[in-house]
Amino acid sequence: MSDEYQAGLDALQAGKVQLAKELFAASDDERASGELAKLATRQKDQLISACLITKNNQRTLAECLASLYRYNFEIVIADTGSTDKTVEIARQFTDKVYHFDWVNDFAAARNFAASKASFDYILTLDSDERLVGGSKEELQDFFINTDTKKTVGLYKVVNILSSGKKQKQVINNVIRVYDRRYCKYYYRIHEQVGLIADESALLDTKVLKFRTIHYGYQDEKLLQKKSQRNVELLLAQLAVTPDHVYFIYQLAKSYYILKNYQQSFEYFAKFFLIQKNYRLQWVRDGIDAYLKLCIKTKRYDKALECVNLCQEQCQDSFDMLCIFATVYVVTDNDEQAIRALKKALTLASPDKGEFGWTTADACKDLAKIYERQGRWVLAKEMLTKVGDEKLKLNLDQQLTVVVLVDEETTKLTACLQSLAVLRANYLILVRGTNPQTITLARQYSQAVYHFSGQEDELGNYCLTKLTTDYGLIVHANEKLLGADPDVLKQITSKKAAIVGRVRIKVPVKGDEFGRQTHELRLLVKSYSKFNGPNLTDISSRKPRQLLKQVELPLILAKNLTYEAYYQSEVAKQTRLKASLKQKPNPTANFELAESYYYFENYEAASQAYLDFLSGPLELAREETLTAVTNLISALIEVKDYQGAFNIVTTFNPYYQGLSDFQFAAGLAYMNIGQFADALTAFENARKLANSDSLGINTYLSYYQQGVIHEAMGNKQQALGAYRLAGKYELAKAGVERLLRKNNFFL
Repeated sequence: MSDEYQAGLDALQAGKVQLAKELFAASDDERASGELAKLATRQKDQLISACLITKNNQRTLAECLASLYRYNFEIVIADTGSTDKTVEIARQFTDKVYHFDWVNDFAAARNFAASKASFDYILTLDSDERLVGGSKEELQDFFINTDTKKTVGLYKVVNILSSGKKQKQVINNVIRVYDRRYCKYYYRIHEQVGLIADESALLDTKVLKFRTIHYGYQDEKLLQKKSQRNVELLLAQLAVTPDHVYFIYQLAKSYYILKNYQQSFEYFAKFFLIQKNYRLQWVRDGIDAYLKLCIKTKRYDKALECVNLCQEQCQDSFDMLCIFATVYVVTDNDEQAIRALKKALTLASPDKGEFGWTTADACKDLAKIYERQGRWVLAKEMLTKVGDEKLKLNLDQQLTVVVLVDEETTKLTACLQSLAVLRANYLILVRGTNPQTITLARQYSQAVYHFSGQEDELGNYCLTKLTTDYGLIVHANEKLLGADPDVLKQITSKKAAIVGRVRIKVPVKGDEFGRQTHELRLLVKSYSKFNGPNLTDISSRKPRQLLKQVELPLILAKNLTYEAYYQSEVAKQTRLKASLKQKPNPTANFELAESYYYFENYEAASQAYLDFLSGPLELAREETLTAVTNLISALIEVKDYQGAFNIVTTFNPYYQGLSDFQFAAGLAYMNIGQFADALTAFENARKLANSDSLGINTYLSYYQQGVIHEAMGNKQQALGAYRLAGKYELAKAGVERLLRKNNFFL
């Protein structure tokens, strides 16, 4: 075997067809003629010309040209003045290597290369790319069976923007396939394919399965250098054609790449002022680039303005709808984002994406929104469509949020979405008959049940459907105000005989801040049971095992107006009274007393609190302390001052170290004239400072001291106490009153 013949085979293996021809021709091996004949036949089968322009690309050119070998394209190269080994390398692959005098015009160079081709069917690529995917047969079918007078081909350009293991990619569909009899390149910089007969005519496009891997932007300095060169060319062009919207768009984009955001915004402003065809790919690319600029610089208001301006004209674009959805997400318009992404997924083919978006991207973005909203069922559906088994929802496997809903469809949405931060599965029990409620609930959970039994069966029915150790009860007219999911997870990580209290913020007439109550809402399935219709009446399933109460790190709020809350409480009072007629129940007594108390029915509240306190008591329970302090206040409201004093005397040994009790005691002492004891009690309440109420710890205690001092004629002490109460309105009024009486000046 001669050296030339083997070298020819090696060259052919590397795609160096022209070098192989020369080596086979020089070889005296009888097999060389056979290889030359094969190459001649191969050349006769060519139908398409791959055209490149290049300059000083010796580092990437060989890999680029080698990638073309399997497609059997004719290779045509226009060199614009290389001073390295670029031309030498090119001539190993093809004999069609030409010199083109550079005239600062990429379109002219592209058209020159196409003019030297043997065929009218042109595929363009850059010399720092390699072609992968697709087939020669697919491309030939496109040219033979497509009306190339008005149709061009797109393929994906995968831009690799960084080196190493973590490579960032930007994928674009670019028009690179055309018939030179009908189309040519326009524009000296950022050249575009257009019809020869009409530069501005709208082209039909077909997405081909080819793609190129482009390594031209891995060097940040080189990218900056290219962008600066592009700016100079674009400014020169705009000096000649100042209102040419294409060059304005490209200049705005180049300034963005150079991170000159102010000038980028200035040129984009001009771009949007000029009339243009929104179906042109480069116009949509301009919108895409502008929106990314707005997001990069956090000018979300401008991004939203642009979407509102352009969305109607771009409803047929998969990619445009996806980038619009991104803008909606960053501007907290999740529902509009959902509509945009769902619309995108209805379009004929994700391959029509112009700027690299795929069906998988749209599904993943939808899944993220649904996940953020707690719509676990819809999120899982989207992740399934992506087809990546690694993408899964990681939900708490110990906790289920049990949501009780009647007809509150709107409130149910607010409730479930607020709870999403807990990342727990939902068990939704629907007691109403509205089919929309069921439909909505099934977006969030597969465990949706319609309950039509007796009220006192609801709690234990819930336990039969609960599949995790812990259940957290929430009503659909409540929202989560705040929580510490990590601490909650620590509580629920072990199965234990506990029940959990949560804070519930409820509306108060004339008070925008409302008030907070505590209710038992967390239970452990294997240890707990319900006692009747009141779902806060949770007790141990095992009689000998007491349930320990723990405070949960979360606050719920009633999503109701005061009037609606009042009506719900009236209904609750009726239900509780009916259940108490059937059998005594301390929990029902307490909740009935609370309801009466906060709606200022103090006489009924006093009796209900007394009924609660007359039963077996757990003094350490917060409900007992609350009943005592509220009973004292209720008795004062009905002017039973001696009764209030008697309650203070009875419970003082147990609660004297608690701010809430000391404050209530102070009120009782005030109303029977024991002012010294009252001052001491209010001072103790302030110093102990262990109340859940900031007011009792500070300004309310100071204010009450001021009232006592004023009643006793100690005006200076009263003035000082009122001032220490800060911005409390009644205290401020006390200061003004005393100053006015004594002719003091602030």
